[in-house]
Amino acid sequence: MIPPPPPGARPPFRRPLGVVAGIATTVAVATALVIALLLLLEARHLPGPGFLLDPPSRLADRAGIGPALAGSLWLTLLTGLIALPVGVGTALYLVEYAPPTRTARATLAVLTNLAGVPSIVYGMAGLALFVRGLGLGPSILAGALTLSAMAIPIVIADSRAALLSLPRGLREAAFALGATRWQVVRHQLLPSAAPRILAGCRRALLRTMGAAAPLLVIGPVSFITFAPTSPADPLAALPTRIFAWSARPQAGFLALAAGASLALVLLSALLTAAIGALAPRTASHGDGPEAVRRTASGPG
Repeated sequence: MIPPPPPGARPPFRRPLGVVAGIATTVAVATALVIALLLLLEARHLPGPGFLLDPPSRLADRAGIGPALAGSLWLTLLTGLIALPVGVGTALYLVEYAPPTRTARATLAVLTNLAGVPSIVYGMAGLALFVRGLGLGPSILAGALTLSAMAIPIVIADSRAALLSLPRGLREAAFALGATRWQVVRHQLLPSAAPRILAGCRRALLRTMGAAAPLLVIGPVSFITFAPTSPADPLAALPTRIFAWSARPQAGFLALAAGASLALVLLSALLTAAIGALAPRTASHGDGPEAVRRTASGPG
């Protein structure tokens, strides 16, 4: 008979597993640092601070990312406003309200598969539906709708997983106190699942922020000298600008592409920090039974 390990002793497999995890973490961090260093080295010949505001130019020493940066901000804002409410609402319906029918299961299977569809397929769908079908043309709004279609399945999948991870007793205790389903969702489920839902929203927005293939299929304007000021303006974005500059043979445009890549990385970091700042405020386990008891008697 094998004697039990002494109290406080670690399992024998934990140490090698920790070593492997440490090596993997080191490799991941080193890869990110190398990529950042290469971008910095390539971008050392940028024209100057005006690079962030100037429009593109046929001359590398006069070119900037002003319109593309403004276009990316518009696309991210509109994609968030469209995709996040639709995705979270759909996940909430599938988990809490949808009856367990074949239609609901088929819908869930389709949405799950859509989360893994290549981005260029969404570009083709956006070209047919939004650009030509609805007559929006290659505009900021058409790009945002296309990116929203790509982000919604990701938000649904992550939000659904967050809601399903909550303990069943959380719902049962609230129902036992007389709360309606909406009160349970509003005061218990959404606050408890909010951190994981926000993580899924962040993942979806980061994927769409760096997506170049669907925007290239839609047809962004190759040369635009003004920053977009409304969703109806021509489509411009950092990923498509990076693609256009990286295809130029001159070394100056390679530096511009590296600088635009750094700007995109910085924009992604700011988005991650903004969503991360919201997570601690929502990282609660609901309002507790007393709050549900108080709201159970009021209108849902």
